[in-house]
Amino acid sequence: MLPTQDNLPLARRMAVEGLLNSDPAERAARGGGQFEAGEGGKSRIGVRYLGREIWFSLPGGTMEIPGGDRLSLREEILILHYLERASGIPSTGKWISFAEIPGGAFYHPVFLQRSKAPLVKFFGEEPQKLLALAAGEMGGESLTLGDAGVRIPVFPRVPLGMVLWRGDAEFPPDGNLLFDSSISGYLPVEDIVILAETVVWKLIKAGNR
Repeated sequence: MLPTQDNLPLARRMAVEGLLNSDPAERAARGGGQFEAGEGGKSRIGVRYLGREIWFSLPGGTMEIPGGDRLSLREEILILHYLERASGIPSTGKWISFAEIPGGAFYHPVFLQRSKAPLVKFFGEEPQKLLALAAGEMGGESLTLGDAGVRIPVFPRVPLGMVLWRGDAEFPPDGNLLFDSSISGYLPVEDIVILAETVVWKLIKAGNR
């Protein structure tokens, strides 16, 4: 079930407890992050998220970004769940649609409404604008798919693909979001919905500046 605004604090506390009850050094390694042991049982995990290094302190559970930027509670939970679930399996290089992810069919209507529809609505007439923003904001790289395609490294081992087709007099613009087939080894399907939605709306916000 997708978290609601009311239960986000509880979801965050549970995610922190999950990391505390695991081996944080192993979690960091499996997620492609860093682990730093400190004094008095304190430690911290660093992981890249959308082009920025995020540091998570244990046992306190605080999260910080160099420069003092802040993350939404949903993003903090997403990062914690990534670290908690990371399997360490390598990317396959095989792109799949959301509906092909195990459990994706159940959430597919929500995914389309929250992610694909706003992506196509905002960028469908100007696909190249997506490439410029994704490269500048998130370290995205061009993909040779559609009229414009981009690969965004959301986490070290979770890339997100976005593809747009401009459309013509006969067909309206269209698009899709793609995932490496290994993604279930890093995030549950509910978080994949949130990941896609978060990235799409960050790009839309950047395009409205």
